[in-house]
Amino acid sequence: MTKDRLREMSQPSGEPAPLYLQLTYMYAPAWGYGGPARLLFDYARWMSSNFGVAVFTSDVHHDLTRIAVKSETISGVPIERHRLFFPAFAKKGFYLPSPLMCVRAAQRIRSSRGPAIVHFSELRGPVPLYALLLKLMYGKRVTLVHSAFGSLHYKRGWRRRIYDALFMKTFVRLVDLCMVQNGHERNAYGAICREYRQKNESKIVLLPLHLDGVPADPARYTESGKNPAAMRSVRRAYGIPEDALVFLFLGRLHPAKGILRMIDAYRKFCCSCPRNTLLLIVGRDDGFQAKVEEYLAGNRAQEKICIVSNVYENRFDYYFLADVFLGFPTIFEETMLASIEAMACATPIIVSREADIPFVEEGHAGLVIDFDVRTAAEAIGTITENLASFQVNTRRVVTQHFNGDSVSTTLSAIFRVVLSGRLSSDVPGMPEEIQPTWADEEPCVERTS
Repeated sequence: MTKDRLREMSQPSGEPAPLYLQLTYMYAPAWGYGGPARLLFDYARWMSSNFGVAVFTSDVHHDLTRIAVKSETISGVPIERHRLFFPAFAKKGFYLPSPLMCVRAAQRIRSSRGPAIVHFSELRGPVPLYALLLKLMYGKRVTLVHSAFGSLHYKRGWRRRIYDALFMKTFVRLVDLCMVQNGHERNAYGAICREYRQKNESKIVLLPLHLDGVPADPARYTESGKNPAAMRSVRRAYGIPEDALVFLFLGRLHPAKGILRMIDAYRKFCCSCPRNTLLLIVGRDDGFQAKVEEYLAGNRAQEKICIVSNVYENRFDYYFLADVFLGFPTIFEETMLASIEAMACATPIIVSREADIPFVEEGHAGLVIDFDVRTAAEAIGTITENLASFQVNTRRVVTQHFNGDSVSTTLSAIFRVVLSGRLSSDVPGMPEEIQPTWADEEPCVERTS
C-alpha cells in the first residue's frame, strides 16, 4: 500500500491523534525473552510516527534481574516499567505485574481525547485481565488487539482450565482484532470461540513475522546464493570445518524446542551421508542444556554435535555459515523468528508443522514436515541434494513476504481500518491480503500477498 493511500485513511484534520498502548510482561531491552519482545517493540516503533505511543511493562530482564530505569524512551518508544512481584515465579510461567500497570494505562487513556488501541500478546494471566478491564471501562473508545505469538497451543493443566472457565468467554467477547502468523493460529482462535459457545465479535487477520535490522553485507551473497569464499572465511573465524555440511538450531535450550528429536533425525541422516557433517546447537540454556549434553554423551555424538552458548549479536554469522537450519518444536511455535533470520542469510530451513511459516514451501525456500525421525532425515537429504536452488529462493522469499517495511505498512493500514469503524465489512480499496475475516469462519488463512 502506498504512503498516499495511508494518508487518505489517517485521522481527519483537527481530530486528536489516536493512542497506541501495549501491555506486556517483558520488553526492550530484554531481548533474550524471545520473539514477542522484539516484535512488539518494532510495532510500537512503527506506530510512533502517527499514534501517541505508550508501553507498560514489568521491571525485569529476561534473566529476571531488575531493570533500574523505570521510565525511558528507546528509539522513540516511551516505556514505563512497573514492579513484577515474585520474579522467581516467572521461571514457571507465572508473571505477577503490579496492578499499577493497569491504573497508569487507564489514566493515559482518560487523559487523551481520541480513540485508543490496546495491544497485548499474553493469553492468560494479569496482563490480559488488565486489557479486558480497560475495555470494560472505556467501551468502544478502546479497541483490543491480541497477537497470540504461539500462546494458543493446547497444553492445559488444571490451573489453565480454571482460568479459562472464569475468563475465556469474556476474552472472546471483548477482543476486537486477533492477529495471527499462520493458518494454525487462525484455526486455534476459531476453536476457542466454538469451545466457549460464544458468538465471535472479533476479526482475524494474517500478519507475517518480519525482519528488521539484519546486517547487510553484500560481499557475502551472489545471485546464486552465498559467496563460497565469504562462507569459508566466516567458518574459519569460528573454527568450523570449511568443507563440512553444517546444520544449525538456534534458540532457547528448552524441552519444547524438540532438540532431542532433532538430534535423532540428524544422526539418522548421517548414517547415509558420506560427507563430513556438523550440527550446531546454538542458544541460551533454559533449564535443558544438561539433559542435551547427557543425551549426546549417551549416544557418543559429541564429535558431530556442538553446543554453543550465549550467542545473540553474532547470531547472523552462525546463520550464514550453516547450510541448513533445523527447527522441530513439539508445541506450536508461531514466533520462530530464527528460521526467518536464517532465510535472510540464504540458509534454507526445515521445520516441523508446529513451526509452520507461510510462503516457505510455496517459495521453495525450505520444507515444512509432519515430524517423525525418518521423514525429517529424508527432508534433510532433499535439501542438501538441491542446496544451491534452495539458497537462491530464501532471500527472495524473505524480501517479498517478511520485509519490515512492507509489514509495517500493512500493520498501519490494519489499525487505520480498525479506527475507522469499517472492520465489520470489506473495505473498498484495501488489498485482499489484509481484508479481515471472522475468527470462527471455517476457511484457513493461507496467504497475505
